[in-house]
Amino acid sequence: MARPARLITPRGKVIELPPEIYKEVRRILDLAAHPRRRSKAKMESVIRRTYGRLAGGPSLTQALLEEKAAERAREEAKLARLYSKD
Repeated sequence: MARPARLITPRGKVIELPPEIYKEVRRILDLAAHPRRRSKAKMESVIRRTYGRLAGGPSLTQALLEEKAAERAREEAKLARLYSKD
């Protein structure tokens, strides 16, 4: 039996995905990283196959939004420290 794949965000949050979902995510990332390999039909095919497969599971969009909000807060705190030294 295959183990779930563990995606780790830069902030250290762990998101577990079933192996078949991980393979589809890898395929999307590979296509995005290599523009010459992707075709519109190929991208649409991958999107159609994976659409809704994570419904009810961990929200990757929510994890990304939380990570971006934390990153924005860190940047604002950094700027506040720089401007408060003046």
